[in-house]
Amino acid sequence: MNKLKQTLLSFRNDGSDVRKNDLWRILLFSFNYSGSAAIMIPIGKWAYYTQNVLQLGLLFSSIILPMRILDAVTDPLIAALFDRYESKHGKYRPFMLFGVLMTIIPSFAVFFYPVNPEGIPTFVSYIILGTCYAIITVGNTILSTATGAGQAIITQDPKQRPLYSLGQTASEAIVSAFVSIVLTSGLVGEMQDPKVWKIAICVLSVASLGLVLVAMKAIETRDNPTYYSVSSHQGKTDMSEFFRLFRRSKPLRSLIAATASDAVAKSVRATMAIYLFANIIMNRGLSSAFDIIGGVIFGLPVLLFGMVSATKKGSAVVYTKLSVVQTIIALAGFFVCLIFLPANPEYAYTTLTFSAIVVMLSFGFYISTLGISTNLVNAMIGDLSDYEYTQSGKFIPGTVSATLTFCNKLISSVVSVITMGIMAFCGFGGKGASSVVPENCFVNYRFYYCILISVFIFPAIGHFITYVAMRKYPVTGEKMNEVSMQLANERGLLPEENVTK
Repeated sequence: MNKLKQTLLSFRNDGSDVRKNDLWRILLFSFNYSGSAAIMIPIGKWAYYTQNVLQLGLLFSSIILPMRILDAVTDPLIAALFDRYESKHGKYRPFMLFGVLMTIIPSFAVFFYPVNPEGIPTFVSYIILGTCYAIITVGNTILSTATGAGQAIITQDPKQRPLYSLGQTASEAIVSAFVSIVLTSGLVGEMQDPKVWKIAICVLSVASLGLVLVAMKAIETRDNPTYYSVSSHQGKTDMSEFFRLFRRSKPLRSLIAATASDAVAKSVRATMAIYLFANIIMNRGLSSAFDIIGGVIFGLPVLLFGMVSATKKGSAVVYTKLSVVQTIIALAGFFVCLIFLPANPEYAYTTLTFSAIVVMLSFGFYISTLGISTNLVNAMIGDLSDYEYTQSGKFIPGTVSATLTFCNKLISSVVSVITMGIMAFCGFGGKGASSVVPENCFVNYRFYYCILISVFIFPAIGHFITYVAMRKYPVTGEKMNEVSMQLANERGLLPEENVTK
């Protein structure tokens, strides 16, 4: 315990290291991500919502594919604008405010849209909801770019950067818990009741704006040219820098391969996990309790362990080793479900059995590890932005962040095709009431195995690809300590006696 206490105290900004920032600012800047998540978590259930609530049919979820491609294509433009833009209010805060408003406003049109509207032609619904979806995702891209690029300036100490994940996980857990309680617990109403979604988006919109405003306050002292204009000779950034960066940066390509494989698996799992509870455990209501209890019992201790490990060994080292563990436990979860809750048309949930507990514990342990890997990516974006400057003389955190998200979005755009294929294969390819998946009952054998593959096998493959891609990643903890000192010197932050040594 004393060792842990000493480690945590070493994160404090006592003024002796110019690279450090106040802990509360690092933790509260993570609210920018959570503010985005407050809208994107329900938007992430687009396929379920349009199919089972609006009853617009399975094909309506196909709109995700072109919209995600369009969203990805805008990343180079947003990155170029971000790295070029400066104002008296800073670089980050105007982007953050604009981004959150772009996600909030059209989300009301989506979640207040009429159910199976007979007077509105299907193509009109496509246009209206598709346009809203596009605006929301572009707004989220702006927020994501600010989040990723912000890792490079909120603190310049590589050992402090993993602390960001603590704030992000805690705030995102609260947001996720609220969404889970409102949408899946049955406390407000059934998940297929449109009123439930309307209530959720009203509260979440207020929360989203509040969280982003807090994050803007947290980054205020670092949102100035001292921290984001390192080299006066680097010139203006344009869209072509996006592609030049991809070609010249081998570490970035490795990180893209790692995160993109995880992104595809994560999106498929997030879309289909609700059916693990509704059609394998046979009690959808348990998913809300699982999200809340699992996040506390499993998530926080595992996250704390990962955070401390990352500050000692480096974010990339922990991220790579963790991918091996995640591959193993994801595969184990698949077999645990097969053994303890096998496909059985006669099975119905009556009470919380030992078998259901074992399955949820297995799934919960796996989910808890994702808090480490997902959040370490943000710290690695900050590290990679600094590292790129030492290699090319260009400090372009917006372009680094957007290049990563562009590739992830482009690759993960196939998710809608995968989920549509699963639903059609299992007999839910129609429109209206026939497209609604029945809850708390066994559907069919195809659906049973497809859910398990989506929730466990796809993620296991993604984590294994991550390990292969990151084995020889050069941006280690030792390298980053050297890089961060070089940048502090370039920024003129080091005392004169340190510079001359």
